[in-house]
Amino acid sequence: MILLSIALIVYTPTSKKIVDICSPLFQLGSVETQILQITLMEQGGLYEQVGDRLKEKGYEHHILVGINAKDQILVKVVLANREANEHKQKEIIAIFNDYIIKNSLDPQIFQVKVSNDESINW
Repeated sequence: MILLSIALIVYTPTSKKIVDICSPLFQLGSVETQILQITLMEQGGLYEQVGDRLKEKGYEHHILVGINAKDQILVKVVLANREANEHKQKEIIAIFNDYIIKNSLDPQIFQVKVSNDESINW
């Protein structure tokens, strides 16, 4: 069983709202990964950049993130207004990966999923 924590929910249809709901399980990641996760959550950070791009493309969404026991950053893009079919999943993951590269981050530390499911199941 993968232990993880939800570290952030970003809701971007209209205004930016960032709600920090860190749990004790956030401590699963190394200090470096925890610091990186916090940096990604900052205004202008990766999650806001991706959220802005998705909003431009007409996606209403939430971004859920956490850290698992393998020290990976888990990212789940939850679509609110469209079905997360295979085509949409590939499109959104490609957008996310593009911003990972633009921000000079290591794609290997991210596990990205696109879904209509708002649960914390990755």
